[in-house]
Amino acid sequence: MDYNFKVNLGGMIDILANHLYSSPNVFIRELLQNGTDAISARKKEEASFASGKISIHVDEGREIRFCDNGIGLTEEEIHRFLAVIGETSKKDITTGKIYEDYIGRFGIGLLSCFMVTEQITVRTRSAKNPETALEWVGKPDGTYNIKKVEDAGITVGTQVILCPKAKCEEYFCEEEVVNLVRYYGLPLPFPVALVKGDSEKVINGFNIEGGMNYADIMQLGEQLFDEKFLDFIPLESQSGHFSGVAFILPYEASPYNKHAHRIYLKSMLLTEDGSMILPKWAFFIKVFLNTTTLRPTASRENFYMDDELDEAKKEIAQCISRYLISLSKKNPELLQRIIGTHFHAIKAVAVADDELFKIFIPHLMFQSTLGETTGKQIINYGETVYYTTNINRYKQLAPFFMSQMKLLVNAGYIYDRELIEKIIDNYEKAEIKVIREEGMSEFLMDVSDKEEDDASFFLKVAGFVLDEHNCEPQLKKFYPVSLPVFYYLDEQAKQSREINDNMEKVGDVFKGMLSGFAEEFQNINLPVLYFNMNNPLVKSASEIKDANKIRTITEILYVQALLTGHFPVQGDELDLLNKGILKLLKSDLEG
Repeated sequence: MDYNFKVNLGGMIDILANHLYSSPNVFIRELLQNGTDAISARKKEEASFASGKISIHVDEGREIRFCDNGIGLTEEEIHRFLAVIGETSKKDITTGKIYEDYIGRFGIGLLSCFMVTEQITVRTRSAKNPETALEWVGKPDGTYNIKKVEDAGITVGTQVILCPKAKCEEYFCEEEVVNLVRYYGLPLPFPVALVKGDSEKVINGFNIEGGMNYADIMQLGEQLFDEKFLDFIPLESQSGHFSGVAFILPYEASPYNKHAHRIYLKSMLLTEDGSMILPKWAFFIKVFLNTTTLRPTASRENFYMDDELDEAKKEIAQCISRYLISLSKKNPELLQRIIGTHFHAIKAVAVADDELFKIFIPHLMFQSTLGETTGKQIINYGETVYYTTNINRYKQLAPFFMSQMKLLVNAGYIYDRELIEKIIDNYEKAEIKVIREEGMSEFLMDVSDKEEDDASFFLKVAGFVLDEHNCEPQLKKFYPVSLPVFYYLDEQAKQSREINDNMEKVGDVFKGMLSGFAEEFQNINLPVLYFNMNNPLVKSASEIKDANKIRTITEILYVQALLTGHFPVQGDELDLLNKGILKLLKSDLEG
């Protein structure tokens, strides 16, 4: 035997309030949507009908009455659509197909009113049967009743009357209702009016498909988002998925911050979350967008993921791209201002889009040994350009390059490595090399055999000293002359040093774990301390025959090299510097 499901309406309302809808105030949106769909339905039935309207009456803190002059409901339709959860009037009765020109789709919108009221009263007169007016009263326990009413004031259309339940009075205030109507239904193509006595005031009234001038659109952006924007980008879909504008923020935005957009479905607010329809790199804009073809989720608070949504997302990216490309030709000053404000976002755009890369790369800035350097300067440098993807390595190597007037680019910041690599791929005339461990030989010159022999005792003692720090000495000549030593380690050695540094800072529990990691780096290349034989101090030190003095000088220069190379100095290493200076002072005083 088959049985029918029974629905606990109280449980359904709890699901709506606590799981489906983000706030009780969505009942305003649902009422607007039902009224809008009723007006659309009447237009289908009556070709001459062109005066759709929603009127709202607010008795402060006591009652709200939503009235539309849409198609209304017959008694059979009331039983079918108001009393059956999940049934919707927005579909073809014979085929079951949902009409795409309606907003509501799932037949649960009216239930949202139970989040703010204990009773829903619907008065309606159907355009199909205008002789009869009906009143339906529904309660959250699942009961309802219908009666005919003799009231000439009930015109063709539908009235929904609500009184607030405890702690929901705030939603029944005129100011709150006006704000919510403007929030949810600003671009509706027919008037929504607040009625007070014999007067009424239209509280929506904007069509984003209308022909507004530049000043009007910029003013709209300021009103919507309470910000003065740099400019706006027209958003027009070639496939008809959407229309609207994207406003360019006047300050740098973080890619991790979520912006509150205004994204509408069939002129009713769907979501403030742009993550599903906007490109990830478009975090420098706020959009005001209306779509007519995309599908909503059941809560109508975001989009259903499908091919049409993917297509719309690509089209929005294309709109932004076309605008920026056009700006580079028509208004390069504004483009430079936008780049200066949103350089992180623009770099992300340039990485993602080859055409925009060529537009932006001449203007984008990179940190280098010649100061702030543009992509154009890198491309046209005329000599080999070197880059490193490690910020600390850049700081360590910068003195070498600056002394030799060579260009080293710091590509360690977000997107910079990808952009440099795209320059390599797109500009044959640009000679660009990444600095790797083996590449240091270009900047370190060998000493003569005689110099090596003369300094053999110094190197032997220095080797014993540095062996205590898992390091080895080498004599080289390099620039700048003022730099006596240079500490160099490859990536594996760098990881090993970081582990040893952390072992000094953690407790016994973690120290044992880190020591296990340290064992994996037993056979790595040792860090090297290069002594600069061009430097007078090193030249003099290499001639010393006193082992104790060599030890002291080596320890001081070792710590100095760590500091100038921006390496974290471990506790015992810092002690070496202090003790070494004291030894030199004591030796000088005794001498």
